Amino acid sequence: MSEKIAIDNQTLLNVIDESIKNKLSLSVIRKGDGENVIIGYKIIKGIKTIKYLRKLRHFNIRYYDIKFQKYFRKELIQSFRNADYLGIAIDYSYSSIRQFDSAITNYYELDKKKLVDSHFHLEFVKNPANNNLINPIAQKLISNKKIGIISHLNISKFLKYHNSEIVAQFSIPKRDAGIFNKMNMKKFKKIINSIKSVKEDIDIWFLAAGAYAKPLSNYIKQYNGIAIDIGSAIDTWAGEYHSRKYLRELESKKH
Repeated sequence: MSEKIAIDNQTLLNVIDESIKNKLSLSVIRKGDGENVIIGYKIIKGIKTIKYLRKLRHFNIRYYDIKFQKYFRKELIQSFRNADYLGIAIDYSYSSIRQFDSAITNYYELDKKKLVDSHFHLEFVKNPANNNLINPIAQKLISNKKIGIISHLNISKFLKYHNSEIVAQFSIPKRDAGIFNKMNMKKFKKIINSIKSVKEDIDIWFLAAGAYAKPLSNYIKQYNGIAIDIGSAIDTWAGEYHSRKYLRELESKKH
């Protein structure tokens, strides 16, 4: 049985808006299948080794880099505990891993007053028929802003259309990037230090970096920033709708 969410998506967007106006630090992230496997492996019965190894490959972590695996696991757990709002699954029907979501939430004693729908990021999807987001409040959050981006995508033209400027952008390798693009302690800490070294004022950060978005959001919050984990929604800002089934279905309705 899934956990109850604390606030709906519209309320969450309003909270983000108020945080920008009042310059309050904020971390809004999502806990999905990959993160559940990484922090639930060997703790929650039913998460098999093959699943864990697949997620390591997915996140570009070497199987034998045990030190980084342990470090990253701790970083994930800490980010979930420190988040102001944590997105969780409210529908278990399409994923065998989602069934462990509630058990992991309880095991790590994550604050249930912070839980929101993990699909809140879909409020930030761009309408395939034009340059506007499907949600007008989300639209407001990306307009007339100085923005930080954690993503490999080039979305400067899209944000410029909304009178916003990318002040800082950093990226991590795409998932399953291959043997020459593995993440490790040195690379991860370099990104953290790069975020910390940004001197310009940034109204809001948007992150699309898989599991790495979670701890990076935590660091942005520590550095008094606002971090929103929007995942695949950012693909649509670059005009890409092929990465997820729900995005492909959205684009198909345009025709």
